[in-house]
Amino acid sequence: MKRGTIVLLLACVTLALPARASAHARSATVALDYRLVLDRETRSLPGVTVGILDGDRSLHVVTHGSTIVVDGDLGESMLRIGPAGVWVNQASVTAAAEKLATAGHGWKKLSSATAYTWHEHRLAPPPWQSRTGAVAQFAIAAKIDGKRAQIGGTFVRYSRPVMWPWLGAALAFAALVVLALRLGRPLTTALGALAGLAALASLVAFSVADAPNGRVAWVQIVLGIGLGAAMYGALVRAHGPRRSAIAGLLGGAAAAVSLGSLGVFRHGVVISALPATASRILVEIAFIAGVAAAATSLRRESLR
Repeated sequence: MKRGTIVLLLACVTLALPARASAHARSATVALDYRLVLDRETRSLPGVTVGILDGDRSLHVVTHGSTIVVDGDLGESMLRIGPAGVWVNQASVTAAAEKLATAGHGWKKLSSATAYTWHEHRLAPPPWQSRTGAVAQFAIAAKIDGKRAQIGGTFVRYSRPVMWPWLGAALAFAALVVLALRLGRPLTTALGALAGLAALASLVAFSVADAPNGRVAWVQIVLGIGLGAAMYGALVRAHGPRRSAIAGLLGGAAAAVSLGSLGVFRHGVVISALPATASRILVEIAFIAGVAAAATSLRRESLR
């Protein structure tokens, strides 16, 4: 039973970790210091809708009957998006730098769609500075149906969250766990179940909001939920020491998964489908309850 549970735990943690199958292999972004705000002119471009994926600093362009040509760093035509599909200029130095195409000549078709999302290095935030609010501008030249246009906006820096309320809540939670243990009340199962639910909820919220290339990793989310359901099924069927051991493993997995999300307490912008405060609460519960479940499970084993 122990060997099978450990294998299941490792599979659960592996699939629960943020996906790395995007065009730019990386873990999911959960928090940032900046948010990019498009200017009024960009939001009202004729026949074109522009969006920004904050988690990946990507541009998402959708055309509605018009054709937009996005220029590169040197003023050269880089991308063409319109009714004829998505094309990249292989002679564009910027396109090669963005790994949209290999160096060559002529236009290469990337897709038959009328929308495209790509990682745009010109959306990289400016050097860190202490002041908050609007701190810099960005502008990307383009042409819509042959007429000059611009994709522009502002880098807005947010202040970091105040830490003492979260530290206080964590200490209070830990104190309650210690008190319950001194009173002889079993908590491992409840803590493990709570940590697992919080970790799964935060994983889904972060994965939905941080969508590399404009596509949500639904397969990863479904697999994570399925493996979570399997763990909870094993937890319900088990009894006595076995249940405590599974709950401890579940709590340890939740704490491990939440380690990568602790950045929500250091940055002002949280990339989540839930409000920032709700996301921070879920991460804190998953980490503290998970550590407590694993610790109480090990303590019970040592006392046997």
